[in-house]
Amino acid sequence: MLSKTYHLKFPSLDAAQIAAPFVTETLGNAIPECRLSGLTVLISKEGDISVNLFFPTVADLKNFEKKHGGFVDMMKKTFLFKSTGFDGVCIFSFDGNENAA
Repeated sequence: MLSKTYHLKFPSLDAAQIAAPFVTETLGNAIPECRLSGLTVLISKEGDISVNLFFPTVADLKNFEKKHGGFVDMMKKTFLFKSTGFDGVCIFSFDGNENAA
């Protein structure tokens, strides 16, 4: 499984909370279109938003980058934040809810 990670650092928790709906809506809309196999969006009390997207194939990751990869640049036109990120290969993932009956 391939992943794409974004780390968005906002000046405050309030600023991150204002931006969070844009992040979740934009990336949530990409789920069926880009065949995402997983999406996690976390917000910290320091005003950081961390996003992890998971893809079953390289083609799906490239399709996401083509169609939605510019969402950070689009956000920078409206919100003040710093961003980092990377592409990776998932070497371990656990979700206890997957096995719940």
